[in-house]
Amino acid sequence: MDVSGSALDGLVNYVEAVVGRLGGDVEGAEVDVDGGFATAIIAVRSRVPTLPGCRVLLTWDEINGWALRVITSEEDDTVVVSYLGEDILPKPQTVDRYLREAEDGEHPGALVPPDFRRPNADDGLEHRLVRFGG
Repeated sequence: MDVSGSALDGLVNYVEAVVGRLGGDVEGAEVDVDGGFATAIIAVRSRVPTLPGCRVLLTWDEINGWALRVITSEEDDTVVVSYLGEDILPKPQTVDRYLREAEDGEHPGALVPPDFRRPNADDGLEHRLVRFGG
């Protein structure tokens, strides 16, 4: 992904919109574009009923979109519980619903990564992100 300018601003604003939708459930969030590969991590207070002792993360990357992960070690290793799928940039309320369904013990999303795109593909992701720009 072109990590300069308005696409990066759009990604940051998009993640902030998701954080805003999740409200007080968020412990922290960050966007990372090291090496030109865009990712986001949102640490949440939620727990997955089948893994009650594991901290939960919502993560986004430019290949698979949103995923629900749990931290499995003191070294912060993670395991994907599921992928949201649907779209690489779903509406913030869709991401919120995905997390709430997981909290409720449902099994939202899919176990197989959606593989929406290749890294740095010229597929319009940057143009979609620009609309979230401030």
